[in-house]
Amino acid sequence: MKERYNQRWAALLALGLAAGLLAGCAPALPPADSAASSEAASSEAASSGAASSEAASGGAAQTDAANPLDDGVLRYLYDLNSNGGGSLLRGAELIYRADPSESITLLNSPGADDPVGWQLGYNGPDGGRRTAVCDAGGALLWDGAGDWRADIAEGLLALTPGGYGVDYGPGGPAGCRLVDLADGSEIPLPADATGCIPVGDGRAVLTVNTDPGAGSLEGSAAVLYDLAAGAELARIEGAYAYRAYDDDGLSRCVAIQRYEDATDNWFTDLYIPDTGEVVPRFITFCGPDTICYAEGEGEYVVRTLADPEPLAVYGGRCAWWRPDLALVADEDGALTMVSDGRSELLFQYGTDTTNGEEAAILLADGRLVLRAPDGARTEVATGLESIRDEEGAWVSVLGVRDGVALLSVIDAANPEGVCRLYDASGLLYDTAGTGYQRLNELTAGPDGPVYAAPRFTPGRSGLLYDIVDAHGHVILSGLADVSAYGLPDGVFSARRGYERGYMDLAGEWLYRESVFTALGDDEGYGW
Repeated sequence: MKERYNQRWAALLALGLAAGLLAGCAPALPPADSAASSEAASSEAASSGAASSEAASGGAAQTDAANPLDDGVLRYLYDLNSNGGGSLLRGAELIYRADPSESITLLNSPGADDPVGWQLGYNGPDGGRRTAVCDAGGALLWDGAGDWRADIAEGLLALTPGGYGVDYGPGGPAGCRLVDLADGSEIPLPADATGCIPVGDGRAVLTVNTDPGAGSLEGSAAVLYDLAAGAELARIEGAYAYRAYDDDGLSRCVAIQRYEDATDNWFTDLYIPDTGEVVPRFITFCGPDTICYAEGEGEYVVRTLADPEPLAVYGGRCAWWRPDLALVADEDGALTMVSDGRSELLFQYGTDTTNGEEAAILLADGRLVLRAPDGARTEVATGLESIRDEEGAWVSVLGVRDGVALLSVIDAANPEGVCRLYDASGLLYDTAGTGYQRLNELTAGPDGPVYAAPRFTPGRSGLLYDIVDAHGHVILSGLADVSAYGLPDGVFSARRGYERGYMDLAGEWLYRESVFTALGDDEGYGW
């Protein structure tokens, strides 16, 4: 174990990364020793014979056309063979390949479109876990013993004990740490801090727990903390804080969950750093910088973060709001579409979806409402109203992209389920009789959205995927492990034969590696 550790980190230490930690100017982190060189990867690719001869081997594709992955964005290609491992890329360039005993996590920050850094969990020479944190450029920001969850925001690095993917809530272990990334200095925090969320202007929202053994929220409090003075500015007892999510992902706002003895209920308040306001009984973000909260019994207010003046008031919770259309729960909790002074019941739970710009809403009478980013609306008859009261029937609106809505339908005629695609002209494609298990929205193609269509193949235990357009025409076939989260339009991750990586819709590899490069001779770290 010690020998492996020394091999792994000798190159980093030789480059002076540890010395550069406090200065915040560490050189870029090189690929791990276990990462195959471009020559070795080329040999592996050539011997596999699985990829087309035009695609480049062992890394980014070498073509005359610009590689859409050459954008400098951090991306993580997970390991197929263990819970850890995987490959870290910057753009189309491999910068680190982890062993199965190591874990890589991309770090996002409020207001940033792309990851701002990454953290690595690994085994130290004594067999204990350690955590290293790097910025997007590869500079080492922090390295220390233990499992930590890192967050980068407002020029600060917050470190919460307990692991990269764990939020223990109010009962988590104490000992949060906060590092100023400008000079690498550590900012003192109360010893009983179990969570730390930097919010700007020299402040952070802490969760402190004076009695961790009490459980629940007893002894826990959310504290607005002045970092320079080391003093509390405000305190909410019986509460804990966590970073809120809005339509774009991580928000600068902080959600504060609390228990109210008087009503024997749990509530969430929202702290807005830009105004210093705490909005009680926060429900959800229902639009860009727009929230819904409960004002009183049966009264729900929609407002912006910047202005407390109500945009609308409803008798039920508002899940999605635009000036011309809202999705609001009725007195029975069923969702309705409110528009032009009318309220219309949705088909059932899960029959609405939005991607932030567009919306697709299936009404109880079978009409599918498609709302474009500019607010234009079209209505399409689906005929699904005929199965609404059928026992066991279930419809879900799974996604909408570029004016095309993806629906899943289970009914007596299709007990295993089918997927259907609709646009403003009506039904485009139905998977009934095709052998496809479902459709998964994948990415944008030159002529509209494309989908991953998994199917069972005789003689195989797993699924193979075809890539199809909105009319069901097959673009590519025979792929595995297909997904496209966080990738440019027209790019997706896949495995073909003994190679895996990022591919375009022509079937050309933009980055590829052998599936065998993910294997290591040490056991994976169990989470």
